[in-house]
Amino acid sequence: MADRKRKRKRQAAAAKTAARRDFQPPPAPSGRDAMARGYARAEERNAKIRDELEPLQPGERPKVLLAAIAWTGLLAVGTVVNAILADGDDAGATRFSNGLMTLLFVVAMVYSWKLRYWALMGTQTVLAIAMVVGIIALLGITKLWLLPLLFLHVGISGYLFFRMVKVLARVQKAEREEREGRA
Repeated sequence: MADRKRKRKRQAAAAKTAARRDFQPPPAPSGRDAMARGYARAEERNAKIRDELEPLQPGERPKVLLAAIAWTGLLAVGTVVNAILADGDDAGATRFSNGLMTLLFVVAMVYSWKLRYWALMGTQTVLAIAMVVGIIALLGITKLWLLPLLFLHVGISGYLFFRMVKVLARVQKAEREEREGRA
């Protein structure tokens, strides 16, 4: 009886060894196939999210859009103050560049209020640049009392930048539905 048990154990061990030796893992997909599958999954997920989005209704202004417009207005006021307080040899150039930036901010604000996609993209670009400029200013800060203000500046700009993505998608969907309705 004990011999039979030993024989079975030896046979089972031999079968396992043979199975391991004969096992061929499935061929690994090439890099392009894996990438194509990844893109397909991502596009499927994006399509699902786009379908769930509600387009903006006429006259609807999300709170994040109002906050972004107000923040852009504060940035415009800051550039005007900077232009007024400019002094030294390059004061004229500073005033001119700040005047152009203020004009850009005002155009972005007005047309963002009108829900123009290009203006919303411009507002988002202004927010991104404000965030980067704030981070660069943090690197060269010389007055410690400005530190919390710069962190607040970077935080607000970054938060509004990322929250504007959904607003952009909703505006784009509303424009797409309007075009399809007219066609």
